[in-house]
Amino acid sequence: MRKLLNLFLALAFGISLSGIYSCSETETIINDIVSNKVTAKDRIDSAFAQAQRKYSGAKLVMIFGKNVLYSGEDAGKTDISLSSGITDPNNIGAWLYIFKKTGSNELAVYTPNPTPGARDCIELTAAFNFNTILNLIQDTSARNIVSGALTLINNSNFNISTNKDSLVNSDVAYGYSYSSNPVIRFDSSFTPRSSTSNGSTFLNSAPSGSENTVNMFLIPALGTLRLDLPEYIQSLVGFPNDLWIVNYKSTSGSTTTNVIFGTVVQSNQMMGINIISGLLSRAINISKF
Repeated sequence: MRKLLNLFLALAFGISLSGIYSCSETETIINDIVSNKVTAKDRIDSAFAQAQRKYSGAKLVMIFGKNVLYSGEDAGKTDISLSSGITDPNNIGAWLYIFKKTGSNELAVYTPNPTPGARDCIELTAAFNFNTILNLIQDTSARNIVSGALTLINNSNFNISTNKDSLVNSDVAYGYSYSSNPVIRFDSSFTPRSSTSNGSTFLNSAPSGSENTVNMFLIPALGTLRLDLPEYIQSLVGFPNDLWIVNYKSTSGSTTTNVIFGTVVQSNQMMGINIISGLLSRAINISKF
């Protein structure tokens, strides 16, 4: 009841601002108050600013979206109002902006402030370490991919090198994984081929009543070897320096299935295969064949 009362008070305050702000500005304020669904880039500037103020020179090494919405107009966003028990990492249902502190192996972690109308982030550094992040990941294959990237990051100076202004937002990257056709895929012999399977076909093939979840990660791509693909695959072209990873998981009874896609991180990027003429895609299936 108190939360409901606070929401009504916040709404009344927002509406009262109409005499001060223009109509469009008032609409933005009201939307902020009643909706806590945000894309990754909605709070990235705040996370950057806070990390730099406290840990000068800290580098962004990962963005992690847990429990990303996967249908309708909110696909590619997280509902940060789900971040109950914000100090308990197991309850996080939002974006994590993960930085590496300068001159150390320590991480600094931020998440959007879930207070209605807020535009900043909350620091969660004390609650997180390398293993805590890995334990939040649903699927073993995705965990291996992220673990490989974090291990190399931990022992090097690798970081997200794509300028945040040119970085496609999480909803756009999710759309690439969901609807790209064709998708680059490798068979059991790691022979590249074209595939029509994407996130849409995966979710649509899930049994009725399945529990579906989506996690997303922005990581340094670090070459195909870091993504669990054989080193001898030299025919990939246009492989970006960073990669959005989209991990779909579907559970029906005791049966769980997963599929993992990597997507480009800039709208003008395309990945291709030299030995297959004309095969270009913004998405690659990096699940195990």
